[in-house]
Amino acid sequence: MSVDTRYSDAGRDAELRFGISEVTTQCPFRCPGCYMVRRNALNDGAMTLEEAIRVLDLCKQYKGGEELETMDILGGEPLLWPHLKPYLSELLRRGILPWIFTNMVTITPEMACWLFERRVHITGKLNIADPGDPEQIRLQAEMIGRDEDMARRMIEGIQVFLDAGYRDPLFRLQNLVRKKNLRLIPGYIEFCRSRGIGVDLELMGSGEPISPEYFVVAPTAQELADLIRELKKRGEQTAIPEFCDPVGKLLMPHVFGSCPFYDKGLYFAVDGHIRSCSNSTVKLAHVSDADPIRAAYESPLICARKALTKQTVGQPCGSCDRWDKCRGGCRATVEGMGDPFGGYTLCPLPLLRKSSE
Repeated sequence: MSVDTRYSDAGRDAELRFGISEVTTQCPFRCPGCYMVRRNALNDGAMTLEEAIRVLDLCKQYKGGEELETMDILGGEPLLWPHLKPYLSELLRRGILPWIFTNMVTITPEMACWLFERRVHITGKLNIADPGDPEQIRLQAEMIGRDEDMARRMIEGIQVFLDAGYRDPLFRLQNLVRKKNLRLIPGYIEFCRSRGIGVDLELMGSGEPISPEYFVVAPTAQELADLIRELKKRGEQTAIPEFCDPVGKLLMPHVFGSCPFYDKGLYFAVDGHIRSCSNSTVKLAHVSDADPIRAAYESPLICARKALTKQTVGQPCGSCDRWDKCRGGCRATVEGMGDPFGGYTLCPLPLLRKSSE
C-alpha cells in the first residue's frame, strides 16, 4: 500500500491500521496555529527508542500479531530525534511504511540520500509561493514564528530533498492554510507542481472549542470558497490537477483529501498518552495501562466516530453526496465544538454549490 492512498480511503471498514508517533517535542519553530504551540507543548521531552518500539509491539499485540500499515513520525522536529535511523530501520524491517513530517531546516544531503534509498515518505512545509520574493520570505518567517534566515534555511531544505532524488509521491510540502497566506495558495501549488513536489493543503484543526480567536488565524468557509473559485479560474489556463475541477475534487480537511486517521489511527505522545490524532485534546489511554491500545481504540470517542453515518451526522455533512469519501471533515475540530455527531461547518462546498445554482 502507498501511504498516499490514505487520503482517499475514508470509507473502508474501521480498524486500527495507522500510527502517529510524537517522537520528540524539540522544535526550532513556533508556528502560529500549530497545535503544539497552542498547547505550550514544545521542548518538553522525547521518546526513547525502546518506548517508540514498545508502541509498535502494543499495536501488534492488539491486532493479533499483525503490524500497523504506516507510522507517521512527527514532533516537534523528528530530524532532531537521535534515534531516528534505528527506528526507521525497525519500521522497515516490520513492513511498516514510515512517513516523516519535518520543517527541513536540519536536513543534510547525506541524510536525505539515506532516506531516499529507503523510500521513506517526506512531508515538508511551505506557506508561500515565491521564495525569491523578499516580502514572501518575511511572511514565511512570520508563519513559522522565526526570523528570515530560518525561513531561507527551510527553503534550502526543499532543494536538499530534490537533489537527493525526492519527487511526488515520496515528497510533498504541507501548507497549513491560514488567512495570511490564502492569496498565495495558487502560486504555492504552481511552485510545487513545477518541481514534481506533491501538494498537501490542510485546514487548521482545533481540538479546543472554536472561538472568534480561531478565525483570526484560520480562514472562514466563505474565504475558502473564494479560494476554490480562484483555483477554478486558473484551471482555464493550466492543466495542474488542483486547478482542474477543484469543486468536484473538494474533500475536507485537506481540501483535496479526507482525514485518514479518525477511525483508523492512534496518536502516541511523548508523555505516554494516547489520543485519536494530533488535533484531538482527549486522552484515551496511557501506554502504561494494562491494555492501552484496546482502551484507546475502543474508547467512547473512537466508538462514536465509528458509529457516524450519513443518517446520524449533522449538517452540512448529512445531506452531502461525498459522505463516503469525506465522512465529516476533521472530527477532532467538530468534537471541540461540543457535538461528536455534528457536521463539519467549516466546509466551503455548500457555499460553492449555492452560488452555482
